[in-house]
Formats: sequence, structure tokens, C-alpha cells
Amino acid sequence: MVTAAGVISALGAGLERFSCALYDGRSAAAPSTRLPDLNAAEIAEFDPREWLGNKGIRVLDRGASLLAIASRMALCASGLTQDLADAGDPQLGLVCGTVFGSVHSIVSFDWSGLTDGPNYVNPMEFPNTVISSPAGHAAIKHKLRGVNTTVCAGLASGLHAIHYAAEFLRFGRARALLAGGFEELCEEAVLGFRKSEPISESCRPRPFDPERDGPVPGEGAGLWVLETEDSARQRGRVPWLEVCGFGCVQSAYSSQEFDVHGYGAAEAIQQALIHSGIGPEQIGCVICSASGSRSGDEMEAIALERVFGPRLADVPLCAPKAAFGEAMGASGAFCAITAGIALQRKMVPPTAGYLVQESALRLSNKAVPFSGRYALVNACGCDGNNASLVIRLWKN
Repeated sequence: MVTAAGVISALGAGLERFSCALYDGRSAAAPSTRLPDLNAAEIAEFDPREWLGNKGIRVLDRGASLLAIASRMALCASGLTQDLADAGDPQLGLVCGTVFGSVHSIVSFDWSGLTDGPNYVNPMEFPNTVISSPAGHAAIKHKLRGVNTTVCAGLASGLHAIHYAAEFLRFGRARALLAGGFEELCEEAVLGFRKSEPISESCRPRPFDPERDGPVPGEGAGLWVLETEDSARQRGRVPWLEVCGFGCVQSAYSSQEFDVHGYGAAEAIQQALIHSGIGPEQIGCVICSASGSRSGDEMEAIALERVFGPRLADVPLCAPKAAFGEAMGASGAFCAITAGIALQRKMVPPTAGYLVQESALRLSNKAVPFSGRYALVNACGCDGNNASLVIRLWKN
């Protein structure tokens, strides 16, 4: 069960600001103020002390700060905040997805050792040189003594993390888990991004648009609080949503191009539906992975047509990466949070900047009401990682 969420993105900090920006149809894409010659959906300079206080902030890099802030928001919203004077709850943990992790910290530390010599590296920076360090920092900061796992599965990392956490709860190996993803924008991450996907020169990510010219990279952190129904009931919490099913397929085609036939993405969707015990006709809306990628968007459209057939024209879709960018490890979590908000409002948010056109896909530049308790969330990467998640509105 989903009982709370925490999110910090280029659209704003906090679930309310994130939601309002989505439904206002705003896009955070703009020329970067931190990185040269880059169009991106970046978070404006922020002071982590506003959320985390002064203690222990100096050792946190940008990615760790973002994840720790989202963790703080989620814990406060769920009523699971730990007393820092206590040892912490061994049944409360964190599972997060990322593509690059703290790659800037890793490169900076290694470069210092190569240029200045190993005797001159800063030992305080060494703990940030592993990809799981942000999750470790967040756990230390918030006394999360339970499972602490970092999942790396390309652009599908955030959805994989949610599934991983849900399975831990089903196996009885945790009482509650924060689950989602994070990513920071830095020169090294952008270089890696450009190796696999041309960045939009127009600074207008237009998912599924015939004139799309690529995505813009984004950043941030998004987490759900997942717990069992019994745990939520014991704490007097009413669940928002239920995680129903998950599917994943690896269909590697090229390190720099999607397989536009869409077989892997379609199979991942079908797996998620089967595991949920429902058919495609019961899906009320779809939150798409489309980011403005020429081949990636085409692949997802074909995969959706394979699964939904003629009914696809009647299913409301949203491609929220037009608003918060391709946030890589955080994208799956952001899309899942978007789906949860849509189910609660019974209305799919607009796709920012969408131009009305003849299409088999039911996209809109306005919020669209829908019926049904189930939502489908997709995450697809050109490395062949395809994942889909089915969630439904909680109802006793």
C-alpha cells in the first residue's frame, strides 16, 4: 500500500507544488544555469538545510541531498519520522533507483588522486565514491535501519525499486519502506546522457509529436512510502493506492537506439496486467515513458497499440517528462507519483506543450477526466530495460 510520498523536482519541492505544476501544464525545461550549453529541467540552487537542518550536511553531495530531502518529506507525510535520539526502526528502510548515482563525486575524487596524488585526496569524500552512497547517507540521516538497496536498471530504475520494495513487504522482511528513485544533473551524467540520446535543441520536449527533437535531461528525487495493509491499519493510516502488478523485460537492441518494434515493452505491460489479474480494458489511464525521443516514443506507441488495440484511442494518456524532463533514475518514480495523483483526482494531467493533432494516442494539453481504478505506468530505456507497473486507487 502507498500511504505517503515525498518529491523534489524541477517543477517544485513537495507533492503539492509538483501536482499543481503538472496540472497547470507547466514545463521546467530551460537553458541550464549551472552547466554550459545545456537545455535541461534542473532544480534551482537550493539549501538542503531548509529541510535537513545543519547537522551532517557538509558530507552530502547534490544527489544525496536530493534523496535525503525526498526521504524527509515522505517520512513526515507518513508519520514515520524517527526520533534522532533513538537507535531507529530496523523494520524501516529505503530502496532507490538511479542511473549514474553520485558520478560527479566519483569522478572528482578519482581525478584528484590522479592529478594531485593519492596522498592529497580528501578522505571525507571517499564515502561518496560508491553508487549506493546517497541511499546510505539518507538512511544515516533519518535513522532508517532496515533494508538499504540501490537498484540500477537504466531509465527503468525507479519502477524496479518500487517493485523490489513491494516484494520485500510481501515476504514480510520489512514493515515499511521508502521506494523510488533519484538523479542529479552534472557534467558527467549529461555526457553519458548525450552518448545515448540527442538533447532537444529547441528546449521543448514534445513526447509523441512528429516534430520532436529529443528529450531534455532532468533531476530530482521521488519516493513513495510503501507498507502492508496491516501496518497501515495499526498506525491508523488510510492507504492512498495499492501496487498491483509489475512486469519487466530486457530487450537490448543497441546501446544508442530503441528497438522500435516494441516487443519487449509490450511484453512488460502484459506481464504487469497478468500479475494484477486484470485485462487492458480495466486500465483507466496510462502514464507514459515518452520523453521526446525520436525512436523511444515511437517504440512505446507501437507497444501500447500491441496491448490495447483499437481501444487505445479511448484511453487517456499523459507524458509527464514534457514537464519534468528525462530525470533518469528518478523518472519512474516521478511517473508513478503522477499516476497516483491522477487516480486520486480521477483526472489525467495535461502533457505540457502538447499540440492538438490527429493521432491514435489520446494526449491532451488539458486535464482529462477518466473512470476506472487502475493506472498503468511505463518506463523504457534504449539499453533494453522495459518495466511497467499497475496501481489502483485504494478502496475498502
